[in-house]
Amino acid sequence: MNCKTVGFALALCVVSFAAVAQSTTPSKPEDTSSSASSEAREKYRAACAGDIQKFCANVERAKGAMRSCLDANASQLSDTCKGARAERAAARAANTTK
Repeated sequence: MNCKTVGFALALCVVSFAAVAQSTTPSKPEDTSSSASSEAREKYRAACAGDIQKFCANVERAKGAMRSCLDANASQLSDTCKGARAERAAARAANTTK
């Protein structure tokens, strides 16, 4: 085989791989709400990390247990945590109405 044929075959392979890589399916609308919810959750966790450590360090990581602990200590939470909790509650309410 000559170099031109090998080069052409290699270029054809690269082009076909590039075409396959670009033909991914577009994200679904519910994927964006899921990522927004995930982003809100991470923001909430970061904003409340200090309060969780301070007030809820001994709470088991069971479903709803951390939220109950934060509810019980709501008056003592930092302003950033209170704001993040309000945003998270609004995002959760928006997801349940869809």
